[in-house]
Formats: sequence, structure tokens, C-alpha cells
Amino acid sequence: MFVDVRGFHDLTWDENLRPVGESTFEKETFEDWWHRNGKALAHLHPIIAEQWIYRHWTHSPYCSLPLARLDWRRETWLTERLLDELGKPHREHWQPEWDYGVFHGNDSEPGTTMDATGTWDYPVVILETPHGALTIFGEEPDVRFWLIEGHQRLRYLNTLHHRGECASQHDVFVLTLLDDGCAA
Repeated sequence: MFVDVRGFHDLTWDENLRPVGESTFEKETFEDWWHRNGKALAHLHPIIAEQWIYRHWTHSPYCSLPLARLDWRRETWLTERLLDELGKPHREHWQPEWDYGVFHGNDSEPGTTMDATGTWDYPVVILETPHGALTIFGEEPDVRFWLIEGHQRLRYLNTLHHRGECASQHDVFVLTLLDDGCAA
């Protein structure tokens, strides 16, 4: 069964998880949010919760993934694997020279950390799709992993790779959708 990663579905996450002040300048801190929601999301690494759920909330195209059915593991991937397995669906809009001007030397992430270390400050979040994915391009039976969070970091990694300025290995979080007896 293909995992549906077309994105931009209706929010299915529990409204109690919504950050107080979401989409305002008064959004609560991650620490306050995690204090309220850490027990409900204890099965996820806090960085996954912060970088994906808390930061993006309904702005994530993947706010329909069933959080309670997700498990995770931390892995180290080679640059080539990241670009081969995650980059292909997004590569159409990548322009390494243009992207270098966008990210390099502007005192903001992901450029600051990636320029200094050749890798990112936080692992990107990837969803495992062991039987393929249903994407906006249609059924993709050979897609085994899909980038959920970290699109700018991956784009800049591509740029640094083209320039020969990136590290060879990078930490990633791989999410697995646990089977609950129902089709995903």
C-alpha cells in the first residue's frame, strides 16, 4: 500500500497540540508547548516535535500524518544517498548557484551552520515509505523515503555538494508509520 505524501490535507492532529498563539507574534515558546504536550508526544524525539509539529503546525503539508502511529530512529546518511533518495522529487526547482546566493553568508539558518560545518544544525525528518508513495506526481512505487521537514537544508546541501563544500555524512530522523490494521 502506498503512503500518501501528496500533502496539504486537512489537519488531523489533536487541536490540544496547537501551539498557543500559533500564527501570531505571541506564539508560546517551544519549552512551554513541550511542557504541555510532551506526554502526548513522548514517543517522538523532542527535536522532531519542535522542528516539525511545533514550528510548522498546519503550515506543514504533512499535518494529516497520524502522530500516534509514528515511530522514529536516528540514522547517519551519506550526502549522495540524501540527494538520490530525497532530492529527486524536489530537484526541478534547485539551482545551486542561485541557492548559494540565497543561503550563504546571510547570518541565518540553514546557511550559518552549514557553511561552518558542511551539515545541518538539526537532522531532517524523513518518512519511510516501504511500499512506495502516492505523490503529487502520482504513484511512485520506487520511492522508499520522503522528506517531511528540512527542505531548505536539503536544498542547501545540494548546493554545497555541487561546490564540494559539504560533509560526507548527515544525521537524519526516519519516521516509520506503524500499522494499526487499517490502510494508510
